[in-house]
Amino acid sequence: MTDNGNSDFPTFTFDFSDHLKINKRVSVRYAAPSATLTLRKVGLLQFGNEFTGKLVDISAKGALISSSEPLAKNNKVALKIVFADGTLFNLKGTVARDKTPKHYGIKLDSYSKDLDEYLFKLLGKSVGLN
Repeated sequence: MTDNGNSDFPTFTFDFSDHLKINKRVSVRYAAPSATLTLRKVGLLQFGNEFTGKLVDISAKGALISSSEPLAKNNKVALKIVFADGTLFNLKGTVARDKTPKHYGIKLDSYSKDLDEYLFKLLGKSVGLN
């Protein structure tokens, strides 16, 4: 922050250098609410192999999950998320990255407006707005 001679109205100097632009997310990521996560690899030879995982965080365009089942980058997956209140979302996505062993970034195939609105409502309830 720099002082422009008027302490009532400070000015801010922002650095928009490329090396500082590390967050490329468009959607708001929410800390994972209580939910049950079931996954299934999608592909010609990948039918019926369901396994569980845990949501770490989630947005309307992606999620960070943990799972003991190994997932390779670019694997297609189906996600079945059941939140504590019984709300169900069936989503499809692609493993975008393996953050650390057993942690995977999933990019959803399409933006889910319903999920976005649901997460926003949950946030409102958690801060006492609903």
